Amino acid sequence: MPKTITRLRKSKFIRLFDKTPDSVVCPHFYELILSNGCIYDCSYCYLKLTFRGKNTPTLFTNKWDEIEKELEAVPFGVFSTGELADSLAIVPPLLPNALDYFEKQKKKYLLLLTKSDKVSILKKRMPNKQIIVSFSVNSIPAFKKHEKDTPHPLSRLAAARELKDLGWRVRIRLDPIVLEEGLNDYEFICTEIAKLKPEMITVGTLRQFPGLHRFSLNAPRYGLRKSEDGRMRYPLEVRRKTYEKIKEWLGFEPSLCKETKELWQALDWEFTGCNCTNNGLT
Repeated sequence: MPKTITRLRKSKFIRLFDKTPDSVVCPHFYELILSNGCIYDCSYCYLKLTFRGKNTPTLFTNKWDEIEKELEAVPFGVFSTGELADSLAIVPPLLPNALDYFEKQKKKYLLLLTKSDKVSILKKRMPNKQIIVSFSVNSIPAFKKHEKDTPHPLSRLAAARELKDLGWRVRIRLDPIVLEEGLNDYEFICTEIAKLKPEMITVGTLRQFPGLHRFSLNAPRYGLRKSEDGRMRYPLEVRRKTYEKIKEWLGFEPSLCKETKELWQALDWEFTGCNCTNNGLT
């Protein structure tokens, strides 16, 4: 069992995620903070910067009534437990309560975002349309080099298949695409994702804030340039060609994660929702 910290949370459990600048397309959603940190050691992960290199998860043990009171103050929306933690790698003590709550909702949705293949907590329950499970995967070479301690991408897809066959809402996030490992390496994983036929596929290319390298020396950086939103990104034309190739391998236009308006215009694609929306509507 990985090392964890358990304690009471003093700050709010729910926060509106509206940090992205106007130049970036990113619908607002809510963070539902049941835990902080992640047991995995992905070199590119923004949590390394957020938590200054610490990766021991903190699991909150407050009474559920405290969280439910905050939830009741929000009339509708998508609530993600995967913004400051992996939703399922270590199951937060409060997650069963959250599942119970969202199963009874009509306009609120729980989003579980994970690189884990541990889905036993969901297999013990009846599928519910208010709960969305999103598996983050990468190419095999990128996984081997940059996603230390995570399950193999094909193991994650197998878990996704198992849940989908049981009737759960399943999404896939192919993010971040790391081009220094080679774009062609993504053809295989795109083919496997397309076979799964999840309800949504969201794609993103590598992007990071400059300070990440102070806490992750092995973070990929080849080809990145400073973007107007303050992040390091691949040049616009490189990203455009990357997404066009991913579209070709998938067989349709995927959703994009935290991409610039300039890039959307260059692709001439229409935004119809993404990983953190409910079928295009927050």
